[in-house]
Amino acid sequence: MASHRRTLLTRLGGVIAGGGALLGTSAFSTVDATRTVAVDIAGDANAFLGIEPGAEGDGYVRENGTVEIDLTAMEDGRHGVSKHAVTAVDRLLEVTNNGPTEIAVGFNDEYALEHGDYDEPPGGWGYTVNTDETAVVVGWASPLPAEMDHSLAAVRPRLVTTGFERSTLVDGRLKDEVDSKTERTIRPGDRLNIGVIVDTRASTVTANPIPESLDETISIYAETTTT
Repeated sequence: MASHRRTLLTRLGGVIAGGGALLGTSAFSTVDATRTVAVDIAGDANAFLGIEPGAEGDGYVRENGTVEIDLTAMEDGRHGVSKHAVTAVDRLLEVTNNGPTEIAVGFNDEYALEHGDYDEPPGGWGYTVNTDETAVVVGWASPLPAEMDHSLAAVRPRLVTTGFERSTLVDGRLKDEVDSKTERTIRPGDRLNIGVIVDTRASTVTANPIPESLDETISIYAETTTT
């Protein structure tokens, strides 16, 4: 019997263009699928942001512009996310500043702002949950690996072991590459890395309530840094 497949589908809007570039738009639409999350772009510089698959993105980005994270257990070597585990995809996407001025890139997350993860957007990370609440996804932004002294594994956010019980899911021990807006500010033509952490642990998705403010949309936020 075929295994029951559970997926996260992230609609990136736009299409795969020549050379493999996935061009961002100011608003992304939701995929028509049973279990989905969506990505939108907000902020005064949203029209300048280009998106393309990162070094690990080809296994998830399809030609119709959809990022698919397969939540089926990885028993046959395919891309996927194990049950009751934390799975990191450190180089899912790259974003490019296609505009004429510097922009700061990150996330605009209602839950993170309300609970003090950061004071204002763009913050270094944001949360989303798939439709049937079997996985919470933390998206995060950083410089590209070649532009850092640390590895992506060293700078990716750490997650607490108790889910959302009395705290946010990111434990706060963050390096500047993710935490500092200055580190996520890019000049015209420069790029940033976007990674995700998929959490399917029982402590996160069943033992404790998932915050109601989390939905199926994660907002990548881009703002100009000069007036």
